[in-house]
Parts: sequence; C-alpha cells; structure tokens
Amino acid sequence: MVMWPFEGRDEEVARIVSAFRGHDLDAAMVTAPAGVGKTRLARQVAHRLDGVRTVWIGATRAAGTIPFGALAPLLPDGEPVGGPLNTVLAAARQAGDWGGRHAVVIVVDDAHLLDEGSATVVAHLAGRRLGFVLMTARAGEPVADVLLRLCADEGAQRLELAPLPAAVIDRLIAHERPAGLAARERRRLHAVAQGNPLALSELLRGARPGGLTDLVMSRLAALDPGTRRAVELVACGEPLPVSMLERLAGPAAAIAAEDAGLVVAERSGARTQARLGHPLYGEVLRAAMDPAGAARVYGDLAGALLATALRRREDPLRAALWQVEAGAVTRAGVVREGARQAVGREDLGLAERLARAARAAEPGPDSDRLLAEILAYRGRAEEAVRLLSAPAPGGPADRVAWAITRADAVYWSGGDTDAALSTLDAAGGHLTAEASRAWLQCFDGRCADAARTAGAVLDRPEAEPRAVVWAATAGAAAAGFLGRGADAGAIAARGVAVAAAHTAAIPWGPVEVRVGACLAHLASGSPAAATAVSAEGYAQVRRGGAAMMVSGWALYGGLAALARGHLDGADRLLAEARAGFEVDDTFRLHRHCLAARAAVAALRGDRDAAALTARADTLAHPANRLFAPWVQTWRAWSHHAAGDHAAAVAAAVRAADLARECGMPAVEALAGYDVARLGGRPDLRRLAAIDHEVGRLVTAAARALGDRDGAGDLEAAARDFAERGYDLHAAEAYGVAAHRHHRHGRAALADLATASAAGIGARCAGAVTPLLRRNAFTGRLTPRERQILLLAAEHTSARIAESLGLAVATVNNNLARAYDKLGIGSRDELRALLDGRHPR
Repeated sequence: MVMWPFEGRDEEVARIVSAFRGHDLDAAMVTAPAGVGKTRLARQVAHRLDGVRTVWIGATRAAGTIPFGALAPLLPDGEPVGGPLNTVLAAARQAGDWGGRHAVVIVVDDAHLLDEGSATVVAHLAGRRLGFVLMTARAGEPVADVLLRLCADEGAQRLELAPLPAAVIDRLIAHERPAGLAARERRRLHAVAQGNPLALSELLRGARPGGLTDLVMSRLAALDPGTRRAVELVACGEPLPVSMLERLAGPAAAIAAEDAGLVVAERSGARTQARLGHPLYGEVLRAAMDPAGAARVYGDLAGALLATALRRREDPLRAALWQVEAGAVTRAGVVREGARQAVGREDLGLAERLARAARAAEPGPDSDRLLAEILAYRGRAEEAVRLLSAPAPGGPADRVAWAITRADAVYWSGGDTDAALSTLDAAGGHLTAEASRAWLQCFDGRCADAARTAGAVLDRPEAEPRAVVWAATAGAAAAGFLGRGADAGAIAARGVAVAAAHTAAIPWGPVEVRVGACLAHLASGSPAAATAVSAEGYAQVRRGGAAMMVSGWALYGGLAALARGHLDGADRLLAEARAGFEVDDTFRLHRHCLAARAAVAALRGDRDAAALTARADTLAHPANRLFAPWVQTWRAWSHHAAGDHAAAVAAAVRAADLARECGMPAVEALAGYDVARLGGRPDLRRLAAIDHEVGRLVTAAARALGDRDGAGDLEAAARDFAERGYDLHAAEAYGVAAHRHHRHGRAALADLATASAAGIGARCAGAVTPLLRRNAFTGRLTPRERQILLLAAEHTSARIAESLGLAVATVNNNLARAYDKLGIGSRDELRALLDGRHPR
C-alpha cells in the first residue's frame, strides 16, 4: 500500500527537533487519540535527525506482559543481562557507548503499553542524559508513573496532537483520489474522519486488520444488549435528545453507553443531545446492522418523534427520513415537508427519495408537483413534465405553484421558451411567476426582455421576498450581459439584502443572487470582480452546501479563471464542476463546462481540445442560450489548437454575431478582439460602433495591433486589461509592445514592457497564444531584475526586500544593474518610462 505524504505536522516536527538540539530538555511526549498520526510524526522526526543514531522501541500489549520485554533494541547483542539492575546498567552502558544525549534518540512508540521495568529504564536513560527520549502515547490511556514524573519535572516537552486541519485532509483525499470526489462525499469524509488520517484511510481504502474499524468493533462486541441498543439508537438518530434515548432504551442503558465512551451528551439550547463519541462509530455500527434490525430502530425513532409536536425546525426532516428508513410511511404530509426541507438544505438526492416515498404513500397533485420540482432541480426535466401533464389546478395558490414548476420543466426539458412562458400565463400575472419568467428569459438569451420583466417585479412594493430574490437574480445577470454593470450591482445589492433577511423561507436565495452578480461581472467585462464573488461563494458552499451548489460555483470560478487566462485554476475548478454536473445538471451546464475545459486545453496548445469540444457538442440542447456566444468563442480556440486558422476566425466572428443578436456589448467586443488574437483581421468599424467601455478598450488594442508601431497604445490597453482582470490579454499586449519597442530601437522601453509581460504572464502559466509566440522578446534584464524593477516604481527597497525575502543589499544591487541596462538613474526616471513620458 502506498504511504500517504507527510502532511500538516511540520510545526510539531520542528519543535521536537529543536528540543533535541537544545540543552534544556531530555525527552518529548506526544499524545493523541488512535490514528491521529503519533507514530508517523515520530518517524518523521527520526528522519529529520540525519546522522543521529535512532533506537526504535515499539511497545505492544504482548511485550508488556514480559518484564523488560520491549527493551531488546537497547541491550548489547549476545550479552546476558540478568536481573533488573543489570538490565538498567547494560542499557545505560550501551547508550553511553553510542554517544549519549546528543548522539542518540530513543523512540518509544505507544509508551502507555510499556511494562514498569522497561519504563524505569527509559526514564533512567533520559534522566542521566544518555539519550534523548521521544515517546508517543494514546490519549486517555494510563502511562507509567515514572514516565509521567519525567514529564512533570519539566525535563520533557509535551505535545498534544490536534486533528489535521481541513486543508490537509483535502490534500490527502486528492492524493488517494486524484480524479476527484463529489462534494457531498468529500464533506462526508471530513465529517466522519474529523481530522484523523487513519479514519480517513479506513473510509477511503476499506477497513484493515488492526485499524480503527477493528478497534470500534471490539468495543461494540463487549456491550450488553441494552447498551448496544442505546448506541444503535444514537448511531441512527444522532443528534438524539437524551430524553428520547432514555425513553426508548432506558436510563441505565443510556448511562452505560456514555460511561463506555461511545456516546456523549452535549447541551444544545434547551435540550441535551446524545451523540456518538466519534463519527466512525456510526459508520461501523450502521454497516454491521442487518436491514430488519435497522428498520426496527428507525421505526422506533420515527414513532417517538411523531408523538411530539415537531416544534424544532429540523423535526419534519428527521421524522420524514426515519419513516422512510423504517419502510413505513404513516404521515405522508410530514415526509413531503421533510423533502422540502431537504431541498432547502440542498440535498437533492435525499429530497427525491423522500418525495417519491410520500407520493407512493399518498398519491395526488401535491405529491406530483413536489417530485416534479425536485426532478427539475436534478436536471431531469423530462420526467417532471410527465408528472405535471394534467390541467392547472383550480385554486389560485395551486395554479401559481403548478405554473412555475411546469414552466421550468417545459423549458429545461425541451428548450421550448414560448411554451414555457405561456404556461406562466396560468398564474394570472402573479409577481412570483413573473420573476420566474424573467429568469427563463435571461437563460434564453432574451436579456432585454428579462431586464424589463425583472424591473417590473422589483418596482412593485407588494412583491413577496421570493419574487424579489428571483427578479434580482435575473435582473442583475441580464443587466450585466446588456453591459450595464452599475445597474447590475444595484439590483444584486437589493436582492442580497432581501435574501439575507429571509434565509429560512428562501434558503437558496443568497446563493442565487450572488450567481446573478457573478454572471453580471463576467458578461460586462470584469472577470477580476467575478473571481472575487465566485471565490466567496465557492468557499461558503464547500463548508456546507450541496454538490449542485459546489459544482455551480466551481463552474463560475472556472469561467472567471479562463477569462483571465489562469489556466491551472480554470482546469481544476472546471474538472470539479463537471463531476457534479454528471449527477445533477439543473441548468444544462455540463455542456458548457466541457466546452470551457476544451478552451483551457486549447490555450495550452493541446490539439486534443477538439475532442473535448466534440464531447460537449453531444450534450447540445436548445435550452440555456445565454452562454452560446461564449461556447463559440471557446470553439474558436479549439479550432486554433487543431491548426484550422480559418475555422478559428469564423467561430470568433460567429460568437460576436450571437452576442450582438442578444444585445451583449462586452461579450461581442471581446469575441471580435479574439479575431485579432487568433491572427485574423478584426472588423475595426464594427468594434468601434460598440457603445461600451470594453468595446472602446478592444478597439484601441486592435488598432494598435494593426499599426506598424502602436507600442504606447498597446501598453495603455495592457494596463486597462490588467485592471479589469484580463491578465492573458494584458500579457499579450505588453509582449507585442516589447517587440515593437525593440524593433524601433527603444531598448529600455522594450525591457520594461517585457518585464510587465513576464510579471502578468506568470499568472497565465502554460498559455501559448499566437500573440505570445509571435512577439516573444526576452530583453536584457534577468527575471529577478524585472521583478524588482517593477516593484521599485511603487515601493522602497526595504519593502521589496521584505516581500521577496531578500536582503536590502541584494535588492539594491539588482536595481542598480537594471538601471544601468536601461540607461536611467532614479525611480522618477523609471516611473516616467513606465508612464510613457521618457524618450528612451
């Protein structure tokens, strides 16, 4: 079995190594629960102490039954030892022969298993400074008094290993599963392992002899039936009110389970809740339960909870799940409410399961509509349409809910926008249905219609919070695509405020509005702002969101990274998004995710990008026309990577045409500029006619590319590109400017432009666009001189030295060499060069 990399314990290793190399301490004691990594830490310390003799004593229960049974590595080979005193003397003599305190490290693994005699010898060697002793011990286990006194006398350093942090667990998961894991499975691993690498290994690789699973099973096997039932109830229902546990298992069994350390009681508000001592206990116990026994336990739990008033917010979901797990739905209305709560918690798999169980137990329009809504969320709109094929219900509230659900299903199943929008007419102009209309219009690329519809809803003070949130989401996105970034920001801000005030009723609201804002930034030409929004959303849902939400934010973050030319980040995020969309694809985004990954591959010069594009085309669907211009742009780069220049240019022109048809000025401008980036002849008159700041930016850049010189204009465009976050565009423009300066004999300006291109281009590692290749110019400055020179325009040498980890003298020497090469002598002249005011 491949060993995992050593992660997350560098500080502890450094502390122990420092204690050994110092003079004040003669021992270290590392304690932690089983599986946290005590032994691995000790081995890493031994590895770090190169040139020092390491003596490894592995204490075991078997050796602990034999006096001095663990000390064989400390005793001279072939020399009879005799009684206890002779054993102590022989070990001391051996350690002294090896060199003593600063030459010998004695590692005692699982020191809590040492017999008293062996513990006495170890303490003697440390006390006489005949070796540095590093001990590991399991937390909560008794350790020999002589070793405890060694630590208490301040002659030893004590470290309690904390669980590994989440970021380290993520790296271990990535090492074991390089292809990635679904977000829900990743969160389960975090929750169950709780920072314990051995528990994580058990979960990823399966139980192994001697692992934590065996340890848990041995503890469970020792329980009497009543106590085991108490633990089973908690395993299936945690967190479980202690009052309910005592009612079902009896007070004595509940106390015995707690005394055994398998169950802990925690205060939660007015309740005292019972939980398992470690999540792994539940995993092991539930796996060991036979189906009939598990059903009985869940039935008991459901009956006990349904006998209450279900006052707590989570009670309906728990009562629903327990009924379904028991195989006996006695109150279908509670199961439907539980399914709605599961949707709110973004667990669509559970929501579908509960909705199907409720429908089987109590068929009817309410059950059909609920299941259809969940199926549409899961990207299975065709099934949803079949469930809602009956005429609209008679009651006004039912008609509104039916119209919204059916319209969504009709659109996402077949892309028939007119049929979907006419379905909403059954709601009679209800503002929530009109907000849903705005969202469908936006996804269909009818951004002007979406903006008008959303605006009409937002203008009505009587609109309910759900209508405001949906209208703000659609309105912000539509305004961004229409090039009205400021309007988009104001609309999103209103939506965020309403969503934050009504999260209980609209749990997805805050996420939805932020998605609208993110799309607005992307579409209006601000990918840096889109990156910030998507990073915040991604971090939040990774901590506790559904796989669908994680996939969505991974996609939007990936698209922002792609727009900026940050190819490594884009590929990583898009790969994660694709894994989620293969399970739930509510908004038909899987195709766009594949197409964007093709563009990433193409920008790296990978000729296989065309294969990814072809796979994306197999998922083509008439719904979600909003991203169509971007898809064509990504196709253009795929054609370029395959060597088909004409097809690449034609695809970029087609992207601009689609963007114009939809009224997307910034998207059209950037697609038109891609014609120039791909080596074609851009339509300058068309670009100049685009009334948007991005249009003006790319027009200036395209004209400068076509000039014989134009270096100054290219540098100005590069600065504007960089300010918006288009780093790859900026690096290209700086690179061309450097080449033009060099060609016209402006060596200093060429070097500075090259430095700027290299600095920004470092964020776009692996990119091989035509402008980067064709205008490659290295200049006379070294990479370090370029780095320091650009910083010197804004920062002192001391500040530069601090940020780069260099000596101030090193900074000044590099700066002096750079000044000499550029023919300047001060920061003022440097700034003048950078601003284009210097003649060189």
